[in-house]
Amino acid sequence: MRKKDLTVPALLLEAVDIVLLFIYIGLQIYYTIVFSIPPYKMILNILIMLLVYAGFTVLSIFPDRLNHIPVEVCTGKIRKYSLRMIRLVKFVFILGLLIPCVFDALRIRINNAYSLIIIGVIVIIAVFYEYKIIKEFKELKK
Repeated sequence: MRKKDLTVPALLLEAVDIVLLFIYIGLQIYYTIVFSIPPYKMILNILIMLLVYAGFTVLSIFPDRLNHIPVEVCTGKIRKYSLRMIRLVKFVFILGLLIPCVFDALRIRINNAYSLIIIGVIVIIAVFYEYKIIKEFKELKK
């Protein structure tokens, strides 16, 4: 993140994301040991999570690439809304993968609709913030 984008809520959310990421990695190692899962599955799960996390982190450094807009236009409220959307989607994504892992470790089966709910929450966040960004674009053109 750039220095001008560092706020206390952003840093707290990033810290929570990192803690959740380590919990996810720990649970993947736990599954591999307890349930005799082949290690390559654990490595793939962790690698996919790290790649998605890295992608969201790169987007939070360059939020102008989110909507393919020039850097000069991605300022003020447009930048703020883009960063909020990226951070919240990253948080929901990590939490969405972590919750089934916790339930699996507790040997509790969750409903199949859980994945649809997480996708729905991510879509709602994206649509909400994209609406705000589009609204700001219209105000800039006036």
